[in-house]
Amino acid sequence: MTSHPGRRHRPGPGPAGPPRPARDPAPPEDDDSAAAAASQAGTDPAAGRLAYSVEEAARLTGLSRDLLYDQMRRGNLSYIKVGRRRLITRQHLNQFLGIAS
Repeated sequence: MTSHPGRRHRPGPGPAGPPRPARDPAPPEDDDSAAAAASQAGTDPAAGRLAYSVEEAARLTGLSRDLLYDQMRRGNLSYIKVGRRRLITRQHLNQFLGIAS
């Protein structure tokens, strides 16, 4: 091995050392802090919103995404379209589930 002035020698890969601990995920930002606090408290921050995506409505109701899309296609579950998105309002969910508002 020749020595070069100003360069340091880096050893090649050696035996594996102890496993490194996994990095913690980035701390929640201001927008996510309410969601993080709600998830720790066991509540869903989306529960108070006016409208939900199909995925959020499925999570809130415990129903599958496919079932909700099927019910929308059959006309049993109303929704609104905003651009290409389908949004389901709380009133739509209440009506579909037969909950008196």
